Amino acid sequence: MQKGKIKNIKIFAEKGKAGEFVQSVQCTADCGLEGDRFAKGGEKQLTMIDDICESWLCRQDVQGLCFKRYKANITVENFDLSTLKTGEKLLCGDAVLEISKENKECFEECTRVQNKMDCMLKKHAKYLKVAKSGKICTADEITKNE
Repeated sequence: MQKGKIKNIKIFAEKGKAGEFVQSVQCTADCGLEGDRFAKGGEKQLTMIDDICESWLCRQDVQGLCFKRYKANITVENFDLSTLKTGEKLLCGDAVLEISKENKECFEECTRVQNKMDCMLKKHAKYLKVAKSGKICTADEITKNE
């Protein structure tokens, strides 16, 4: 069973403004993260990235279009998101999150796409929805629901 920890949680209250790091947040089923501007239901209620990708992004000389555009609500450590598929569920704190989109799309106008360069965001950045309401906190364990 794959296990890791929540490294940090970030809420994006308004478009164009920087996100705010929080120690904990309430997840509402079929809605998203309390206080986040994307908490409106649908398939992209929240975003998650793993520490593998986060450190890779920092080391790149050529910035892709989404390096600044993709905003992760949750960063996880010691938990490889690239292996997860749509529909799989994750236990995080008291909440259950479901992968709603397993691979982030690339854009033709991206410098990395135009230069045929790899981008880890494609496999290591996920969109999720809240399957069961609950509170999540920084340092909570995250596990794949087998």
